[in-house]
Amino acid sequence: MNKVKDEKEMIDFLNDLTDRLEAIESRISNIESRFNPVIEDKMALFLTVPDTIRKSLFAVSQLGNCTADEVSEVTERHRSIENKYLNELVRSGWLQKKRSGKKIYYSLKKTVGSEKSEYQTAVNELEMKLDELLG
Repeated sequence: MNKVKDEKEMIDFLNDLTDRLEAIESRISNIESRFNPVIEDKMALFLTVPDTIRKSLFAVSQLGNCTADEVSEVTERHRSIENKYLNELVRSGWLQKKRSGKKIYYSLKKTVGSEKSEYQTAVNELEMKLDELLG
């Protein structure tokens, strides 16, 4: 009899823990959604990129598959600075990088099942709007 009572208490305890964990997961999800809202507007998505590295992102969009040396020629900044900025863009999900021999090539990240990157369309859309505004 005592064993059955212990098992029931254990099951009740585990069910209580499960309920608490689900409540905590729900709260965390709610908090995360407030801090990282889903941005549908491509212009707004692009503006989430810090000003300091936006120039590097434009350069990669123009060059396609390129190295930090090639990006530094376009942006007229030192290669080590470009390397840092490009790696920040990789970490934030805008770019992907691949090593080929001793060189590392950066390109806009493509979405699964898509030939063109959603980031590429955002950058292209912004470039067109800037051309319209600035002439």
